[in-house]
Amino acid sequence: MLSFRQLEVFRAVIVGGSISAASQQLGIAQPTVTKMVRRLEDILGVELFDRSGGRLTPTRVAQQIFEVVNPSIAGMEQLSTTIRDIAGGREATFRLGVSPSVSQALAPKALAHFARRNPGVRLRMDTLSLKQTHDYLWLAEGDCAVTIFPLEDPRIVSSTIAWITMVCLIPADHPLAHQESVSITDIAEEPLVFFHPNTPHGTLVKQMFHARDIQPNIAIETRFAETAQHLMHEGFGIAMADELTAKGIRDKDIKVVPLAGAPWLAVLLHYHKDIGSRFSVDLLRECLLEAAADLNLRLEA
Repeated sequence: MLSFRQLEVFRAVIVGGSISAASQQLGIAQPTVTKMVRRLEDILGVELFDRSGGRLTPTRVAQQIFEVVNPSIAGMEQLSTTIRDIAGGREATFRLGVSPSVSQALAPKALAHFARRNPGVRLRMDTLSLKQTHDYLWLAEGDCAVTIFPLEDPRIVSSTIAWITMVCLIPADHPLAHQESVSITDIAEEPLVFFHPNTPHGTLVKQMFHARDIQPNIAIETRFAETAQHLMHEGFGIAMADELTAKGIRDKDIKVVPLAGAPWLAVLLHYHKDIGSRFSVDLLRECLLEAAADLNLRLEA
């Protein structure tokens, strides 16, 4: 018969990537971890890890089992934390993961609305990359997350809060700063603060230039749109950013100008369907909609 402890050890090995990492996480000896994994394999009658080459790689069966086991154990860990908080006279913490763009203006406003509806609530906002966001929800490190790029996972539920587009960040003394909008053609010859090609923003911007058969004049690359304004102050040129990032700019030397022909991007609220409180998620959605209206974003119909 399977025990909770065996499944807990199995999950720790998957998450940690090794017997030693699982041993450290759980505070038990490595031989004990190895023995429990072997025992679980004997009970199930399958190999859970490929041990060739001195590495411990989960088999397909192990990955499928992990997808079933992880939400239950993560939920139990979250429940235990909540119970300890209550027993210690503390309110449970609501944890929100956000992509860097969302952290600039939308999330702070939404959490302010959330706090007003829940006086005394403990809040935490974690700024994450897209890859980190998936693990953040799967491992129950947070209650939900808000990003501007989708998460492809059947167990993660996503809903659209608002729509945003891309804009240009232009030095206030530049001739283009006085236009009502600019196009890719307008900025084609300008030195540009560009995105790293392996980032979601980088892929999007690259496609915009490629669609017009224009080679961008890249002065410097960066991974996060939020760093662009600092690079601009050092003379690296014009930058493109999503509308949410631009909402966080409070710099009189930088003008935000609409980018003509830019695609619309969905602002998405995500949560794991098997973990967390739907009440909190639904309340956050209401607060996000309020915050999006405050920022004059295009709301989801």
